[in-house]
Amino acid sequence: MSRKIILIGQDRIRKIRISELMEQCEFLDFEYFHFSSVHKAENILLEGKPCLVLIYMKKEETVDASLDYLQENHPHVPVILIMTADSRISQTLMRKGVHHVIHPDHVSETSLTQVIPAAIEQKRVENELSTRDAILQAVNYAAEMFLSQLDWESRINEVLARLGGVTQSDRVYIYKNEMHLEIGLVSVLQAGWAAVGAQSVKGLTEANRIEYQASGFRRWMDLLKRGEIIFGSVLELPSEEQAHLLKVDVKSLALVPIFSDQLWWGFIGYDQCRYDKKWSSVEIDALKTSAKILGAAVARKDMETRLMYLATHDYLTNLPNRMLLEDRFALAVARADRSKKKFGIIAIDLDKFKRVNDVHGHPFGDKVLVEIAWRLSEAVRSSDTCARVGGDEFTVLAEGLNNKKDLLRVMEKLTRSMKPEISIDGKQVNVTASMGASIYPNHGKELEQLMKAADIALYQVKDAYSGRKIFVDEQYSLLKE
Repeated sequence: MSRKIILIGQDRIRKIRISELMEQCEFLDFEYFHFSSVHKAENILLEGKPCLVLIYMKKEETVDASLDYLQENHPHVPVILIMTADSRISQTLMRKGVHHVIHPDHVSETSLTQVIPAAIEQKRVENELSTRDAILQAVNYAAEMFLSQLDWESRINEVLARLGGVTQSDRVYIYKNEMHLEIGLVSVLQAGWAAVGAQSVKGLTEANRIEYQASGFRRWMDLLKRGEIIFGSVLELPSEEQAHLLKVDVKSLALVPIFSDQLWWGFIGYDQCRYDKKWSSVEIDALKTSAKILGAAVARKDMETRLMYLATHDYLTNLPNRMLLEDRFALAVARADRSKKKFGIIAIDLDKFKRVNDVHGHPFGDKVLVEIAWRLSEAVRSSDTCARVGGDEFTVLAEGLNNKKDLLRVMEKLTRSMKPEISIDGKQVNVTASMGASIYPNHGKELEQLMKAADIALYQVKDAYSGRKIFVDEQYSLLKE
């Protein structure tokens, strides 16, 4: 790609034409442009990053305005100023982004040959270090957000925006891996940010999910899984990948894998849509660091989610436990009060389950409990809660009831779910259960009251070996004993 050297202002110094001197310098692979003002050069400045700007203007106020404009809009471009200036003025100009000041009398093929490459290289190093520091600052911010905030998802767009700004990217996005039986491994969009004027990745239907096998991105999967970064110009990628990326206006990109506890979790991507970015090794190293921070945050979140699940679910059956039942009860009360409907608490106790353990052993008994838990949870609606509250004791919270008949229908359905013979490890057993129930708010407004009422009804039928019964209102005085 040609390098662009832009002269702003006058081209002639007495009898010398700067453009002719530039041609004599024999710089390899460069294009030379001349504009009378910085504003007239704006289009060429925006089309692609110039490697140098030369300014030769006689009016000091015009020079100051041009420097202010370049520093605000194109701070990464090195600037050489041709003018008469003492050391004090030169220092002021340096603070405004000028790399070299050449006296008009000293402009020659030799001086330009020496100064221009030095300015370009100096600015390249400055830009590289500045970009690295900016990326690391954004990474530090991400670390603070992700590792100290439990709800870091609410801050993810802010983090992506910072990373997009410091990497001069038009889009930054995060994908998470999921396994599908029919199509294999896919990556699903989790979060995305887009610069002003760039189309959001969320709005690109073809970008919401990447099916590695179907879309021809198997190479991406293999590289990212190995921890390698994919970066560079789209035109350097295989043709099948080019077609997809050019369709969504990507000129260059960087894809960095994210690992959580040594497993490939997904990746973070950076798109350049306005120009073809050349990623430096310093920038790539900084991107690796940011991906590690994301991986640590994901691992922490997964651990917190796992611990929360263990705290609220039964270890054997994975049903909600007493703690989660209490939370669901509070929500059910709020819904019942709003809708003016009732809900029921059903206490379920397996009949003579100790015999199953004594005859077949506790490991077999555990498998039976898992089967029963599955049957009970399948028998209730998704809006209801089936919890395990003891060894062979379960509780169902059934919402949206109008009367006792609705509750009896739920209990009948639970009873039918127990009917089929259970076959495990070549052994068959029949398990029955006794059930007692209470109704909110008829039999109480607290969970303990309702469970006590359900237990009273349960043990009234327990003596008859098996059955189901709703707490009788006339027995309400028993709850106060």
